[in-house]
Amino acid sequence: MLFGKWLTKYFRTSLAALGLLTFLVVISIFWFGTWVPSFDDVKSSYQPSDKWVVDRNDFPLELIRTKSKERSLSWVDLSAVSHSFLQILLVAEDKRFYSHSGVDFIAIGHSFFDFFRIGKLRGASTLSMQLGGLLKQRMTSHRRSPFQKILQIIYALKLETEWNKEEILEAYINLNPFRGEIVGLRAASLGYFSKNPEGLVDNESALLVSLIRSPNAHPEAVAKRACFLLPPQNCEYVMQLAQSILSRPYDLNRERHLIPVLSPLFGRGKDEKGLIKTSLDYELQSKVLNLLREQLSNLKNQNVKDAAAVVLNTKTGEVLAYVANGGRGFTTAGQIDGVQAKRQAGSTIKPFVYATAFDLNILDLESLVDDSPADFSLSDGRVYHPQNYDFQFRGRVSAAEALASSLNVPAVRTIELVGEQKVLENLSKLGFTDLEGSEFYGPSLALGSLDISLWQLTNAYRHLANESNVFKAVTRQKIFDILSLPEYRRFTFGLDSILGLPFPVAVKTGTSKDMRDNWCIGWTSDFTVGVWVGNFSGEPMWNVSGISGAAPIWRQVMLHLHPNFKKEPAHFIKPSAELAEHTHSKIRYPANEMIVAVDPDIPVRFQKMPIEIDFPQKGHRIFLNDRLLNQSQEMVLWPIKKGRFIVKIKDQRNALVDEVSFSVR
Repeated sequence: MLFGKWLTKYFRTSLAALGLLTFLVVISIFWFGTWVPSFDDVKSSYQPSDKWVVDRNDFPLELIRTKSKERSLSWVDLSAVSHSFLQILLVAEDKRFYSHSGVDFIAIGHSFFDFFRIGKLRGASTLSMQLGGLLKQRMTSHRRSPFQKILQIIYALKLETEWNKEEILEAYINLNPFRGEIVGLRAASLGYFSKNPEGLVDNESALLVSLIRSPNAHPEAVAKRACFLLPPQNCEYVMQLAQSILSRPYDLNRERHLIPVLSPLFGRGKDEKGLIKTSLDYELQSKVLNLLREQLSNLKNQNVKDAAAVVLNTKTGEVLAYVANGGRGFTTAGQIDGVQAKRQAGSTIKPFVYATAFDLNILDLESLVDDSPADFSLSDGRVYHPQNYDFQFRGRVSAAEALASSLNVPAVRTIELVGEQKVLENLSKLGFTDLEGSEFYGPSLALGSLDISLWQLTNAYRHLANESNVFKAVTRQKIFDILSLPEYRRFTFGLDSILGLPFPVAVKTGTSKDMRDNWCIGWTSDFTVGVWVGNFSGEPMWNVSGISGAAPIWRQVMLHLHPNFKKEPAHFIKPSAELAEHTHSKIRYPANEMIVAVDPDIPVRFQKMPIEIDFPQKGHRIFLNDRLLNQSQEMVLWPIKKGRFIVKIKDQRNALVDEVSFSVR
């Protein structure tokens, strides 16, 4: 009997010793096998979900979300957090934070007692233990076992040997989830209270701290917990505040709206600060976007809803401005990249047709081509009968005049001479993709029946200014001369049109079938600018041509890019109030005694001409042949008519401010 008792006691003692030894071995293994990252490593590797896109000079452009499962903002230093929040956080989550070494053994004892009594683990985790769980996701189970708790204890103890208290507290408030996808104090503070953490007051701090235990609890439950952390008199207001902010989605608006669509085409990688570097220029991006929106507003009554523009460095191809659409409130679909969308090219494809002919020595600038009615046989037996949009023919004209004036029949005759296949080969070399075979397009290829993107088109025009394996240098110079000299485009645009600028610039407009798209593309030795105006839905525009749709944007961008050539400030620069008081309004366009010609691609009844005013003054009015046209503003679109006209600006007293005469033929 005594021997049996002794054996039982010995067995129990041995079992306890073995258990203790096993426990110590496990602790030793995890202690020495647990790697704790340094605070500096954690902070430097922190990647928020929202990152700043910066321009070529590191100036902030846009705040872009890059993570789909969480919403976090930039790291907040402990010194930038309100004392109110820190105090309430410690009261609620870790009363003895500054006195323990990572583990609150008093709280642990109560927790284990509750586990053996009711089968549940009560909250006993210190901030150090919670941070350990955040740093090692394998410890973040909602129902932690005693073994997991032991591992968390070991990690917290080791964490406190390598970090100081302030580092633990700072990392915790940046990595802790608050509600839904919100992670980190800065995102929570801005998302719910529209203020940075340094501005949080007691009531706000209590609500955010209360979210830590139950991130997705009902607003009333969160408010009740917050009430325990505040004086009783605050409770009613906290209840109202919780209902107000937690019953609706958080609000973290993008800080800027300069980049409607983020494209890898202007990205240049990320630097050590986690910024998204781009080749864009802040001032230029802002200017182009504003010009685009201004023109969309001008054309909204003509069923124009969308536009896009891109500016490239002519020599390097770097993207300096990339406006994929008008952005929120100025487009039908804010996620569509209008720079990449495929649309019909219209007359913008003609320079490549003539360049092919010049390269093959089939035509030269002064070679005569026949602008008269013609029939062209198609491979399927049908007959193609092209004509100019004004239904007029001009007989024999030079190749230069035919291209610059955008005459259709000469372009089709030219592609018949060189062959559609040769033109398609050159287009492919210039970067146009997904092209069909020559039999698909036939001679209509010369008039832009293929689908291309603004990106492809602008890049192809840029290549016309640079050495390439596509066209000879002499050919590229001829195309520049044709598209830059006003005398070549006199049939269509007159000698002094909206396309004429005070510096050498080659430019071509185009309008697709049924006025669904219009384009304006041009380049100087420094910059290449492409603009598209239309509707993403494919709906036709009403009475809009390349001259009245895309060209005004293109013109103003080019003037902005070449400030040294401006004789006076461009009209799109808004003067200050003080400047306006001492600056006279002036008619910038049309110029005095200008001769304007209608666009041959569009019937006259569908065309509008811009009348541009420098420094429009409040109360001033614009008159056309002594009939009131509109209140004075930067640009007014006038339904063009043939004849002779006088534009006048008159002030409030009906006194003449400025006057010009022009003719339309």
